[in-house]
Amino acid sequence: MAFGPDTPLYNSRIIGLFVKLLREKYPQVDIGELLNHARMKRWEVADPGHWFSQRQIDLFTDKLILMTGDPRIAREAGRYAASPEGLGSLHAFVLGLVGPEYLFFVMHKLARKFTRSSRSSSRRIGPREIEVTVAFEPGVVENPSQCDNRIGYFEAAFLLFGYDFPRIRHTECIFKGGEVCRYNISWNPSLVSRLIVARRISLLLLPLSSLSLFFGAGHFFTPALTLALFVYLLFTLLLHGQERKALLSSLTSMRNSTEKLLTQTQDNCDNAQMINEIGEVLSTRTDLDDILKSVNQVLLKRLDYGRGIIFLLDRDREALVLKGCFGFSEEHQLKLAQMVLPVASSEPHGVLVRCFLRQEPLLVNDLSEVKARASAENYAFFVGLGVKSFICAPIVCEGESLGVFAVDDMKRGGELLQSDLNLIQGVAPVIGIAIRNAMHLANERRLSEQLRKASELLERRVDERTSELSHANQELEFLYDSVSHDLRTPIRVIYGYGELLLESYGPQLDDNAKEYLNCIISGGERMEATLDRMLDLSEIRQAQLDLKPVDLSRIAHGIMADLRIVDYKRDLTVEIQEGVVVTGDEKLLTRVMENLLGNAWKYTAGKVESAISFGVRDGVCYVADNGEGFDMSQAERLFLPFQRLHGDSDISGHGFGLSIVRKMIERMGGQVWGEGKPGEGATFYFTLPGAAKAMVLPSQAPADAGEFAVD
Repeated sequence: MAFGPDTPLYNSRIIGLFVKLLREKYPQVDIGELLNHARMKRWEVADPGHWFSQRQIDLFTDKLILMTGDPRIAREAGRYAASPEGLGSLHAFVLGLVGPEYLFFVMHKLARKFTRSSRSSSRRIGPREIEVTVAFEPGVVENPSQCDNRIGYFEAAFLLFGYDFPRIRHTECIFKGGEVCRYNISWNPSLVSRLIVARRISLLLLPLSSLSLFFGAGHFFTPALTLALFVYLLFTLLLHGQERKALLSSLTSMRNSTEKLLTQTQDNCDNAQMINEIGEVLSTRTDLDDILKSVNQVLLKRLDYGRGIIFLLDRDREALVLKGCFGFSEEHQLKLAQMVLPVASSEPHGVLVRCFLRQEPLLVNDLSEVKARASAENYAFFVGLGVKSFICAPIVCEGESLGVFAVDDMKRGGELLQSDLNLIQGVAPVIGIAIRNAMHLANERRLSEQLRKASELLERRVDERTSELSHANQELEFLYDSVSHDLRTPIRVIYGYGELLLESYGPQLDDNAKEYLNCIISGGERMEATLDRMLDLSEIRQAQLDLKPVDLSRIAHGIMADLRIVDYKRDLTVEIQEGVVVTGDEKLLTRVMENLLGNAWKYTAGKVESAISFGVRDGVCYVADNGEGFDMSQAERLFLPFQRLHGDSDISGHGFGLSIVRKMIERMGGQVWGEGKPGEGATFYFTLPGAAKAMVLPSQAPADAGEFAVD
């Protein structure tokens, strides 16, 4: 995987070492300005789990050299790692190793705690001489200052163990055309090593002093032996002192580091327990006010701060308003509740709003530092409260700012530390999750209530409309039946008197009078037929269904046999598929078949060779003919009452047949539709619940039906 300039590669402890050096030896450097230039935050530097990119490191080192005027500042920062403050908890671990040489052979493991940009390896090339090779990951482009910083770390490794500065030769450098950075490191023996050698030499003087006895210089034996013993003891005492001094220094460093680690571990444990307790308390709350009240209680109990406030974004998302606080008097709470901090204002934003908008925490140890950002009224209020330093952290959930959480040092009485900021940063997301969950639940309750009310309103309106429609249908059916029955007698009177008049006074009437009377009589008869169809519709709606298997093939044979008697001379071909059985009401199905086959009979009358067929295909029954057909653009009018697509043609009819067919099919739970082309015939399809099927049944058609089943 290739790394880019914005890939996190360098641990924050590297920058932390620079910051410690600047505070100790370069107090004139504005660390805040330096970090802002490098796009780094103080809390990021303090967080040992944070990593910076190559772009940020380049900005940092360039600005650092400019502000200090020292181009070798990076090497000095590396050497600073030899101080107890430099490596922190790693200092004790390094001192626990045998010596610097062994340190270099485990360096590849230690390096991964500080950088992901490279891989290092070491090998011995001579007495007190090793070679270190640093190979960079694909895509990594360091700057030369980082080579100097690395050399400074190598030197610090020897200084930690009391050695003089080693001799380091940079034999191959990636900035000078090399493929890797290669370092040859050699060193002189330490003071302890020299004392050990000197003691060994003085030990050899003891047997040499006894040689004076063999060379006849016995009077020199006692002084020589005394001198040899004195030198040996002197070197032994010096070596013991150096070893004791180094041991005490190591033990002291280890004790201090251990105490720091224990304190840090205890603090982390306490903080983790507190955050866990906050999470457990908040997980049992679903109401926002209850959550904020519980947060205040836990924070007051667990946090070592005197006061705290929680501001959340209002419903209009225009301002931050107080939603919770602890450690304040009622008077001060009322004052805080009156504060409204606009977030959409064009005016300069205060500290809390800036923290909310940028989602950046802030540690302020001197309230006067933020005086220029705060309104005069709010600044005076907090000064009156005795606020000296404070921490504010954004309450963020799923990348969205919900509010801010702030605490001050009234109870602590001292400066707030980076660890305090880290703690508040750990608490704020937990509060954010709880608040977001409460908001979601509140929205769900509100939406659920709105849906319930809307559903109740809709049901009430549907019931009202259904009742109105049912009442209207009842009235319409009553009117329908009344008209159908009440008009029958007047119509019969009209055309009945016409028939009497024509029969009794026909010889006395001229041709025009007779034609008028015939029109009256035929119109009355058509009107009566129409009323009969209207009554049929009423009967269909009210009929009790008797659903059972019905053989439509047998019904079709009977209907066609009756029609053939009317015009037995017609050249007609009839195809009826045998054994077509459906489930339905036999009376209604008989009338359906009468209408469909009757229409086919009527509209094929003008054909030289007529063809009518009935059958089932894929569970759909059909009646087809080669008659007049119809235009599919008018198909919607086929099943409407009083609609005739062929107008006042010679084909008889009252416009109710197909509408009655649809009512009967729908009454049985089926569907009906038609297809046709003008002059080419028409096909009408219908379905019923349960697919229609053709089966072999004993023939029940009339004896003479077989004569024209297929002509």
